[in-house]
Amino acid sequence: MTSLELELLAKSAKSSRMRNRYLAVSHFLDGKSRTDIAKCLKVARGSVNLWVQKFLDHGIDGLLEGRHTGRPA
Repeated sequence: MTSLELELLAKSAKSSRMRNRYLAVSHFLDGKSRTDIAKCLKVARGSVNLWVQKFLDHGIDGLLEGRHTGRPA
């Protein structure tokens, strides 16, 4: 998967959470540092680390949201 494909997925994502995940990995594949990615997307660096690691381990399926715990909205 290329960074361009991830950017297209980000544009079509309905969820802002998924959009951020796709963009984070896209920037990572472009060679940006995880700290710069976190600043650009205004998220925690730990979140970027987690998303990138899931992508490296499981591919695009690793970025999919799992079941949310806690009280429903």
